[in-house]
Amino acid sequence: MTTTATLYGRALLAAALLWLPAAVQAQSAPSTLTYANYTWDAKRKPMTVTAAEAKQPAIVLRDFRVEEFARDAKNEMHLYSVDHRIVRVNTSDGIEQFNKIYLPVQDGGRILSLKARTISPWGEIVDVQESNMKELKDEDGSRGYKVFAVEGVEKGSEIEYLFTRERGINYFGRMYLQSQVPARDVQVELITPEALTFEVRRYPGTLVRDTVLQEKRISRVVLHDVPGLREEGFSNLQAQRQRLEYKLAYNASQGRVRLFTWAAASQFLYNRVYNWDKDELKAVDKLLKQMNLPATQPLPALENYLKTNFRLNESAGDVNLTRVIASKSASETGFARLFAALMSKLNIAHELVLTNDRTEAPFDDTFDTWNYLDHPVFYFPGTKQWLAPGRPDYRLPLIPADWTDNKGLFVRRVQLGTTETAVGKIGDIPTMGAEQSPNDLDIAVQFAPNLDKSTVTIRETLGGYSAQQIQPFYALIPEDKRPEVLQGIIKSNVPDANFLKLEVKNGETGLNPLEKPFIVDATVESVALLDRAGPKYLFKVGTLLGPQSELYQAEQRQFDVENEFNRSYSRTITFEVPAGYQVRNLQDLNMNVTAGPTANGPEYLFNSSYQQQGQKVTVTIREYYRQIRWPKSDFEAFRSVVNAAANFNKVVLVMEKKG
Repeated sequence: MTTTATLYGRALLAAALLWLPAAVQAQSAPSTLTYANYTWDAKRKPMTVTAAEAKQPAIVLRDFRVEEFARDAKNEMHLYSVDHRIVRVNTSDGIEQFNKIYLPVQDGGRILSLKARTISPWGEIVDVQESNMKELKDEDGSRGYKVFAVEGVEKGSEIEYLFTRERGINYFGRMYLQSQVPARDVQVELITPEALTFEVRRYPGTLVRDTVLQEKRISRVVLHDVPGLREEGFSNLQAQRQRLEYKLAYNASQGRVRLFTWAAASQFLYNRVYNWDKDELKAVDKLLKQMNLPATQPLPALENYLKTNFRLNESAGDVNLTRVIASKSASETGFARLFAALMSKLNIAHELVLTNDRTEAPFDDTFDTWNYLDHPVFYFPGTKQWLAPGRPDYRLPLIPADWTDNKGLFVRRVQLGTTETAVGKIGDIPTMGAEQSPNDLDIAVQFAPNLDKSTVTIRETLGGYSAQQIQPFYALIPEDKRPEVLQGIIKSNVPDANFLKLEVKNGETGLNPLEKPFIVDATVESVALLDRAGPKYLFKVGTLLGPQSELYQAEQRQFDVENEFNRSYSRTITFEVPAGYQVRNLQDLNMNVTAGPTANGPEYLFNSSYQQQGQKVTVTIREYYRQIRWPKSDFEAFRSVVNAAANFNKVVLVMEKKG
């Protein structure tokens, strides 16, 4: 996918760096590249590994990567890269992970050279044949891959590959230093002409110092024994990886004027989103008449019309509104321009905000790389609401949860005399409160007279972000497939459900889940909720909560906790104890686990209790997560709340005869 940073960076580059000619496809890598003659040892022996390395499913013995900005024979600037990796595979899982290698070819770039081989434990070298190398494309055709299969690999073998690429110019970049596979040696370099000063920041860490050698500026990071990352519940592995971010900061021809600042980005974004020609404005006026929006509160109707009648197409590079309106298709940027033009016509006060997905990399406002300017959002100061123009699955005021609890660049239009311009500042994008994303259950259980089955009535209510995984897409599901989807939701609570009734409310497209939550009503029969154990009956009441997350990891926690969104759960379960019976262990229903006491109560909570009136028992469960992040230093408190729900899921009530 072409990111906003890429599109905006290239456009501003044309204005800010006029001395650089436009990039075109080079015929070959220039011989002046620092590593033009880099190659592997043709007849080397297998590398020696330590006992600890041999215990890993796989280990990267060498990870060498270089990105270099250089001119070709036509004096045209390109970005070239060299990648060399040696991976030793020690187990079947390691072989499975590396027996296919995927090499991305992005942004119109191409692979200039590629070779791969395996080295067996006893030193036999087998080259990967070109016939085993295939070209693949993403489903939307926006990105290509070179994939090659590595066959006949044995435990203890090394897989080695070396390739060079030519890519489109982009003066913002990201290079990862860590993966889920441990690495013995990692060396990463960024090389540029001396006249161009790039700033490189390491995460975690500080700025990387560069050196100048033979009229080239070199930033280098060398690491040894980089640990592999492991998946953890309630964390974002991608965002936690050690990485480098780089940006072009200075051009010698322009002195010490800093380039690509937040202020420059604000001005560029303003020009890109709010600059419309006469033909575009005529097309917008015509569209506005067709939409026939209400005079009061037109914004929800405007959003619903555009997101219902226009299609998101990320490969659409054309953002001219005349053509966007004619084709009814646009990229995220195209949608942002269309929304901005229509809202300006309607005098709807708003600010343009650019942000990124925090699960990929948290927005760092202290380092002004445009690599964070991925997604356009509109903020409405009057109502403090948000709108994601390029996301047809979201409605005001919801935007993707991964864009919230993050920072963004706020671009505000200002009038200076007769001239309109823009000013920008970094601000916070808050997330929703837990109570705005409920996942609630109202369950009534009735046992058959002979206790051979149960009739269960369930209402499940999903609101806010809890509804986003189903509500926007439900109407798009073929009608004959919808019962299967709804049954899957209910069967998470009653796995052996035999359906007597199944209905859905608020399943239409374009609804605001904060106002109209997605509701599933069902009546089912179950034989599995109640088991007989001699004269006693076992009621699996905890099963009715459905599967719960569990945090029983034995290893030391790597990362701070990070939730996708704040959320709450309210469940009520009622049942009648059969006549002549009593429940021996109702006290097992009582739980109260909290974490993070504040003036407003705990940040995380699981509380369950019961009341009994005669033979009727009412179980009330309240659970919530009111904070996105939580320090790993207090991980046990968070884990205790999560595991409380999992423990309740295992509660079984014992019903025995009175007397």
